[in-house]
Parts: sequence; C-alpha cells; structure tokens
Amino acid sequence: TRLMNPRSATALLLAALLDLALVLGTLPLWCGGVYGAAGLLSFWLYRRDKAAAQAGNWRVSETTLYAFDACGGIIGGLLAQQHFRHKTRKQRFAATTLVIALLHLLWLGSAAMGLVAFAWP
Repeated sequence: TRLMNPRSATALLLAALLDLALVLGTLPLWCGGVYGAAGLLSFWLYRRDKAAAQAGNWRVSETTLYAFDACGGIIGGLLAQQHFRHKTRKQRFAATTLVIALLHLLWLGSAAMGLVAFAWP
C-alpha cells in the first residue's frame, strides 16, 4: 500500500513551506492564520458538499470550493478531497485544483527561499 497519496503529500509540502516561511519571517504570522482558517473552512465545505451529494440536498458550488482553496484553503481542500474521497474522479476539478496548488507551491516556495518580499503597509 502507498504510505502517502499525491493530495496528502502536496498538502504536507504546502504546510512545510508555509511553516518555513513563517519561521524565517519571510511571511507575516497573520498569513499562517489565514491559511489555517481558510484550510479549516475549505475542509468543512468539502465535507458539507459530500454529505449533501449523498443525501441529494443542495450542493456547494465548485466555484466556491475553488475560491476557498485559492484564498488559502488549499491545504484543507486537498486533505478533505482525500479524506472524504470527494471530487477525486472529476478530471476537470482535479486539474483546476492542481493549478491552484501549484500556484500556492510557487508562492510559498518563493517566500520560504526569500525570493519574494512581503510588504504590508
């Protein structure tokens, strides 16, 4: 059996890069709070959507899921996709989520390496 799947591995890498950037001070601490809060909310939205799909109730739109993932919830979104096995077979959804994850990897990796400066007035 595989010890770690691609979604979980990507979420772990994103979390490690975020932690590194926070420890090095290349991102302000509130960014960690945003990623944490958005990740929890994204995880909850995926759980809610999965339950609604199973019950035949009103669903969370894919656009909403994308938006929360893009706004910092990608770690929670990836973990929820894997945990609930939700949206994992929809190729278009998976491809869009991959693009969002790659953008966050680029951003957090650049911040962790000090290649981007975060300026906040």
